[in-house]
Amino acid sequence: MTQPFSEKTSHIMLYTRQSLVWGKVRTKPAIRINTWLRTDMAPTYMKLFDAQILPLTGAQKPLKFPQMYFHTDQIIAYHILPPTEEPLDYDPNEPNRKLVPVTAMVGNFRFDGSLRMAQQTGIESFLSVSKANYLSFYDATMSCPVLTSIKGVRASLVLIRQSEASFISG
Repeated sequence: MTQPFSEKTSHIMLYTRQSLVWGKVRTKPAIRINTWLRTDMAPTYMKLFDAQILPLTGAQKPLKFPQMYFHTDQIIAYHILPPTEEPLDYDPNEPNRKLVPVTAMVGNFRFDGSLRMAQQTGIESFLSVSKANYLSFYDATMSCPVLTSIKGVRASLVLIRQSEASFISG
């Protein structure tokens, strides 16, 4: 299938309560995948092409499908697949901000990375005032205690569904 001229293709990884999924999405060129699900442009269903799904039941091989649709309510975390990167969603020169090392347990997945917050804020107060469905988690490394063969998936930015995560401070 040829891609329409006005779209771009991005390789992404999705995390659900039951599986690890990766594939390609097509969006308008102006859409930043890193922040897509936090915007008004977020789809109800995310359509993946060349999708592969690895159920967390101990399956040895991923299941492959030409197309798959995921209701965005099922997505507990997602990111662009390395080595592709997009600009971060903040200005690194903004004063009075800090990156705080945190571990996030999201379903069966562990993400070791950092949350970005005001210099005077702690993790507890940051989480209590944050109302976004997805939190930005920076310089993250994912592992999966249920599937020990999956180690070290790294991404500069992961969006984590706040209501699905537990946080462990450094």
